[in-house]
Amino acid sequence: MASQYIDDATWRYFWHPVCTLSELRAAAADGGHPLAVTLLGESLAVAEIGGTVSAFPDRCLHRSTRLSVGRVEEGGLRCAYHGWLYGADGACREIPSMPDRPIPDDCRLRSLGAEVAYDLVWVRLEAGADTVIPGCPAWDDGAFRCVQGEPYTWPTSAGRRLENFVDLSHFPFVHDGSLGDRRHTTVPIASIDQLEGELRFQFAPSPDMNLPDVALMAPTDYRIWLPFSVNLEFFFPDGERSQLWMTASPVESGICRSFWFTCRTADRDGDDQPHLDFQDLVLSEDLPVIRAQEPPEIPAPADEYSVLVDKVSTTYRRRLRELSEAAREGPDALSRSLAAVRLESDRPGKGSAAV
Repeated sequence: MASQYIDDATWRYFWHPVCTLSELRAAAADGGHPLAVTLLGESLAVAEIGGTVSAFPDRCLHRSTRLSVGRVEEGGLRCAYHGWLYGADGACREIPSMPDRPIPDDCRLRSLGAEVAYDLVWVRLEAGADTVIPGCPAWDDGAFRCVQGEPYTWPTSAGRRLENFVDLSHFPFVHDGSLGDRRHTTVPIASIDQLEGELRFQFAPSPDMNLPDVALMAPTDYRIWLPFSVNLEFFFPDGERSQLWMTASPVESGICRSFWFTCRTADRDGDDQPHLDFQDLVLSEDLPVIRAQEPPEIPAPADEYSVLVDKVSTTYRRRLRELSEAAREGPDALSRSLAAVRLESDRPGKGSAAV
């Protein structure tokens, strides 16, 4: 999986969610099967074995049957074809057709990095770089109620999806009456800080917009965890706060699956549905224009015209390109690129020029 401008093989070094924990357990409850998922074009089988979540290439070593049609047992994952049993570490534990013969040490599946965080299963295809699971600030903060939204799959790249999430100038046109107002189209030029794998900036919308009560539109702190995760924290006049968190998982070229939470300090015991319904409305407004973008991958700079108010997206694209170039040199170079710090907020005349 690769794009012309940004090499998508770079993202193999990063953690991406592939399913919710409830989706994984539902598959196990329905016939005891692992869950088949796709990440960066690679077919995977995810299983919870002895309390440990593991991810493997979805292919038995023996005769290439998909492991996702097999069964999860107490001792491991059993292939449906000849019954080979693999442990949580990927090692073959049993070959039923030759029970008295030793199993070679190299008879093992490629075990991928798999972790559970925020009730999501995260997978990393390649180790070696200093990458961690992105933060979700409200998850462990007792002041917030966090509600998981239904994951959704869109015909666009993870980079395009993230970029749409942090695009400031589309609000009055795509979200007129929900997040924006056609009477207020001017966008401030953000001051963007780069902090060890993150991009941070702030946005203060016009206070004169007529929006619904559940609209998440207030002075906002944006945090982007490279490459495809973002958190928005909203600060309301009454002191209450909300957060909206999303990560776009790159399924394959031009397709991503987004996982998200809406979190709030106000009315924590109240009905969650209005908050979920509002986000569904926003997504329904975004999808037609995102689906219409061609190509679905982020193109080279010469293929699209950027202006000053696109500073967030041009900075984001530049960082993706830098990471892509570093990854070609190897995981150590990628780690160094992620560790870079550039504090624009400390510079005189901040935000006065395009990136």
